[in-house]
Amino acid sequence: MEWSFIVAAVRRRIVLVIAFAIVGALPGMYKLLTAEPAYEATATVSVATPTVGAGAATAAYQPDRYVVSQLSVVTSRDTLETAAKSLPGDWSADALASLISVEQEPKADLIRISATAGDPKIAADVANAVANTYIDDATKRLVEARQPEIDALNTKLNDLETQIADVNTIIVDAMQEQIAAARSSNSNVLLNEYVVVPNEMQKRDALQSEYTRVLSARSDIELGVSNQAPNVLIEQATAPGSPKGELGKFLVIGGAIFGALAGTAIALMLAQLSSKLLDEQSVEAILGTPLVGSVPRTRTFAESPLAALESPAPETRETIERLSVRAEAMASPEIDDTLTIAVVGTQPAAGTTTLTLALARRFAKAGYQVVVVDGDLRSQTISDLCHVDQRGGISAVLRSAVRGVTKRSQFFTSTSNKNVAVLGVGDIDRRAALRRDALGPILEAAREKGQIVLYDGGAITASALTLFATKAAGVVVLALPLQDQEQQELREVANLLPEDRSRVLVVATAPTKRRTRSLSIGVRVDDEPDADGDALDDTASRRSTRRDPSDTSSEEAV
Repeated sequence: MEWSFIVAAVRRRIVLVIAFAIVGALPGMYKLLTAEPAYEATATVSVATPTVGAGAATAAYQPDRYVVSQLSVVTSRDTLETAAKSLPGDWSADALASLISVEQEPKADLIRISATAGDPKIAADVANAVANTYIDDATKRLVEARQPEIDALNTKLNDLETQIADVNTIIVDAMQEQIAAARSSNSNVLLNEYVVVPNEMQKRDALQSEYTRVLSARSDIELGVSNQAPNVLIEQATAPGSPKGELGKFLVIGGAIFGALAGTAIALMLAQLSSKLLDEQSVEAILGTPLVGSVPRTRTFAESPLAALESPAPETRETIERLSVRAEAMASPEIDDTLTIAVVGTQPAAGTTTLTLALARRFAKAGYQVVVVDGDLRSQTISDLCHVDQRGGISAVLRSAVRGVTKRSQFFTSTSNKNVAVLGVGDIDRRAALRRDALGPILEAAREKGQIVLYDGGAITASALTLFATKAAGVVVLALPLQDQEQQELREVANLLPEDRSRVLVVATAPTKRRTRSLSIGVRVDDEPDADGDALDDTASRRSTRRDPSDTSSEEAV
């Protein structure tokens, strides 16, 4: 599936995608509207990994694994029960468990203990209580783990002290006898204790040496306990000043994204199953010629197609200019030859009327004499807008071809643009159908009058007259409502177009029904002399029967 197809499918059903995104965001919006404010306080604890004893190997090679194991210790029931007792009020381990969350700081031996509550002070107190309890319990557990070894060393020290005291008693008794003997002999000479009791002295020295070794071992253990319990509260939790980001915000964003993706998937599925055109590439594949441009819907033209004859819309100017230039490029090199342009649609209400009038204005501005032929006998939109005299128009042309009595001045209706004349329908009934051989006199009369003939034929399949006008024209401008065009219908239209696709200029339109009758331009019947040199009577020229202005059911506009 190509990106161009995806983009075109989403653009075609952008409303559906937006609707799904809104529906997906509704749960988060409901959460935002109904949830109470929650405050989050966080305490940060530095976890010291052990260097000796149990867990030392794991901490040395996988320090993150050891820190992760401490997360379970923080959330254990024993820790929470102890923390609950340290808090004022009636707290339980289950209540604390529902408020706290614990996570490891990435790539660091840090644990973040967060508490969420409706009261900011309670949130801070709970986080600090759990953090302090964890630190105290960790130190206590380490001491309790080493206490049996310390107790054994203390017992051994007590035994050594007793043995040393016994040996010292023997040594003192022996030396007392030596002192008494020296006094009785008045020699004042005392022998060294190593000479008097050498065995006891050696035993005492050995006992004292052992005592010193055991005492040093106990000191090392006690010092190790102190060094192995440096879990520190790095950052104390403080009462937050504002509520934390609500879960509803994430639900809104996530739901909107999920809904948009779901809407996109449905849009793609509908695009695959739809029988309508999807994008410009589909048009080019079926018609064998690319789009020249697009004429978007304009409010001015929708309410009054005649506005296209008065002034161009900025959004249509570029396309109209491109159309006129390409159409002129296909004209005969003979300067006096008339260029005939058939403006037809792939379906009724394709916007041919506005397109025809806009082209007429562009050619008239360039100095050409333009004749607009209202060949759409079913809608007769241009005839209605210009209030074409029923005595003139196509009906007069055909009568003249048969009888040769109608004055040529009655064929055309002038407009507010002096270079544009209209060959209306005349008194032909909307339900009537003309034979194809009627096209010859119509185009002949129009070509005698103007240098550019714009034939507004409506839908190309509406009548045989329009179909033959398409074949007889030098250039065919095909109005195609891209957003509402059936593929099969377009394939049928493609078979009716000239084989030389360079003569076909395809324009994407956005048709719509006009809701109000536009202001018409004044009727002014030409008062040029006819072939016999007679002038049209001024009084008769102004007697025209106007059509029912409420009959606008089949009018077209872009």
